[in-house]
Amino acid sequence: MLAELVAYLEDLYPEDEDDPPAPWTVDSLAALGAFLVARVDGQPAACGALAPMSDPATLEIVRMYVRPAFRSAGLAAQTLAALEAEARARGAQTLLLRCGPRQPAALKVYERNGYARRGAFAHHREHETNVFLEKGISG
Repeated sequence: MLAELVAYLEDLYPEDEDDPPAPWTVDSLAALGAFLVARVDGQPAACGALAPMSDPATLEIVRMYVRPAFRSAGLAAQTLAALEAEARARGAQTLLLRCGPRQPAALKVYERNGYARRGAFAHHREHETNVFLEKGISG
């Protein structure tokens, strides 16, 4: 599924080749953060991960993806909710993420779930292909 996600993003944002996704693998995310997979009838349908940041109270949501055949079924919101619950369980207070302007459905999911636009963070850069979002999850 991660290879599908990378190919999807490369097709959607070909001009962004100098700012590729961070080199997180399933193994590194599972060891350092969390990697969740949603299944439908046993088939992987969606995924999302939490990556550590320098501030232990902040995690980055990465590798959010819903396979095309499973879109519009609420899996993105369910995966996001599961990531938020996992982040809370780990003591995180803030979640950050990067999305893109050519992903309006994803942006709507994030905004409907309380994520607000913000500036660039960590190794990311301000660029027309980047939209940065943040949500406080404490309490």
